[in-house]
Amino acid sequence: MDDLTGKMIGKYKVIEEIGRGGMAVVYKGIDTLLGRMVAIKIILPDQTTSEKFVKRFLKEAKALANLSHTNIVKVFDYGEFEGLPYLAMEYVTGGSLTSLVGSPVKFEQAVNLLIPIARALEHVHKQKIVHRDVKPANILLNDVGQPLLSDFGILKIVDSEESQGLTGTGMVVGTPAYMAPEQIKGKSIDARVDIYAMGVMFYELLTGKKPYEADSPIELSLKHINDPIPRAKQSIRDLPIEADQIISKAMAKNIDDRYLSMDSFVKDLEKMLKKGTGPNTNSLSDEFESFDPSNNKKNKKWVYLLIPAILIAGGLLYFFVIQDLINPNQYDDSKSVAAAVVETDDLIFKMTSTATEPAPTATLEPTITFTPKPTLTATEFILASATPTIVPLNFISTANVESITEVNRLEKISVIDFDWVEEINKIVNAGSAGISIIDPATMTISQRIPLGGQIPNALAVSENGDSAYVLIGTEVSKFDLNKQQLITEYNVSNGAFSIALSKNGDKIGLGILDNKVQIIESETGRVLSTFRSNYGGWSVLFSNDDKYIAAGTSQGSLVWEVDSGLWIPLQSGQNNKIYSLAFSSDNSQLAAGSNNSIFVWDIPSGTLLHEFTGDFGSVNGVDFSPNNELLVSGSDNSQVIIWDVEQGKKLKTLTNHTSAVFNVRFSPDGEFIASGANEGFIRLWGLP
Repeated sequence: MDDLTGKMIGKYKVIEEIGRGGMAVVYKGIDTLLGRMVAIKIILPDQTTSEKFVKRFLKEAKALANLSHTNIVKVFDYGEFEGLPYLAMEYVTGGSLTSLVGSPVKFEQAVNLLIPIARALEHVHKQKIVHRDVKPANILLNDVGQPLLSDFGILKIVDSEESQGLTGTGMVVGTPAYMAPEQIKGKSIDARVDIYAMGVMFYELLTGKKPYEADSPIELSLKHINDPIPRAKQSIRDLPIEADQIISKAMAKNIDDRYLSMDSFVKDLEKMLKKGTGPNTNSLSDEFESFDPSNNKKNKKWVYLLIPAILIAGGLLYFFVIQDLINPNQYDDSKSVAAAVVETDDLIFKMTSTATEPAPTATLEPTITFTPKPTLTATEFILASATPTIVPLNFISTANVESITEVNRLEKISVIDFDWVEEINKIVNAGSAGISIIDPATMTISQRIPLGGQIPNALAVSENGDSAYVLIGTEVSKFDLNKQQLITEYNVSNGAFSIALSKNGDKIGLGILDNKVQIIESETGRVLSTFRSNYGGWSVLFSNDDKYIAAGTSQGSLVWEVDSGLWIPLQSGQNNKIYSLAFSSDNSQLAAGSNNSIFVWDIPSGTLLHEFTGDFGSVNGVDFSPNNELLVSGSDNSQVIIWDVEQGKKLKTLTNHTSAVFNVRFSPDGEFIASGANEGFIRLWGLP
């Protein structure tokens, strides 16, 4: 299949290929209507063998799209592109659980990882869907370390035209290291194959190794059928005895000896976690009946009957395995892990070796760490010149900018948009985990408001810090930040990508992809004004006196007077895509971030004052210092740059970020700069 980079698949523009396997290719893309990143998974042409296959694919894709759970990777869309079925899925950037396997983790951490996935599987099972390929590689981690269940094996129906698809029987699908005996045998399966896989993962997390290892896929499969279940406590002596009891019941060879449901499995995990590492007495559920996990007489007898069939299948397995070894999946670990994991080891009855899977780099525990920093409240002041103006001693200026360094940070936080609110002196951030209110004195989260798993496009906060307006898809949601609750929500024009709030709080500005900017009433959503714009409402902003509204489009910046609707022409930059905007505090200048350029215009004359250029990619955030002496920018090349506005030159480059910087803000007193990046960090910069 030809490279689709740059092409449109439905409403999705393909950005780059991020993974390819024997059955599918995965692209990173952007939803051009909603502006969100997606993972687009397309079945390769030689796999779409019939119209019947395509119909079944689309039917099962619909079933997956209807799954709604906090810990399940979202399927946004599905369809056909030039006859090839595809899925558009949530784009997840934190790696996978494979980053943890290989060395033991504490049982508390293991349990806290498994419980949300087990609850997600419980939800799936209630929809009469069996995952069938639960394993660390199919558990993704978002940018705050939350586990997400992915890859429901919808593409594993290939070459089995007569099967019943996702919930069908009669074919062997999965990864041998995590497959239940009945799954290996090709027997009828139910939700308990997923329980078995969870038991395997629990053992692997606790011990750092898989319960069974072998030199060949066939030998590995036979061990799952025949060998006793190993004891994790033999490797990790201080484990509570319940850990092995749970593993043994989850991995019981006889399906009838396993947990009846994922709910029972979760309840025993929760009981063990609550009990901790106390006395080794059984505290598990009533369902946990005594049984001998090594009682494998039936399985031993059965395995001798199985051997001839397996030997016959060996030739087919050899073909699949060698074929993939000759043309292995090439995956760039430097790129974000997409929600759609490419099948490199999951062909129908394709066996994996016991070699360690490549582990994307990821830090898992959703904890907050920061570099110690003296409190920001202990500010010293001096008098400047003969005027009675009070200036903070640590005010960032051209005179001291070379000394600026990272003084604090907040880690493991999803950053999409944020603002530094002067009246409450708090940073308000919107990300995949919801709205977070951050105390800049300690860089810790003081409040968090969940968004029900929805991903925000943009954020606007009232001047007094009481309210936040979040743009999510085609809705604006207003939240009371003090009461931490949703106040109201209303629909807005389809394709709204950016949002701004007037300083007096009565108007909302919306940048809309479809060639317009709207001003609506903040309380009701009633449209007050519509300005004809260019394509792409990538950014929108009111001036500090609410006189002007500016928009960043694919053909430059546009500025209007709010009351009269008068258009203010700007010189230059009209062929550039504008991602970010900032008005100076006195509203006399407008800065705009573009591709490898930053423009600064005089307002209202529209005269171009400066164009800062460099090889920094998309400039996603710009902000003036309170005295308008400096401009700070954050861009795709992970750099934060401080510019001299008057002299029109670069003063300082801050390079601690390791991924694209999404936004930057000066503190209201001018002492600090906050920058948030895709890596999940908000860094605070200031004088040491």
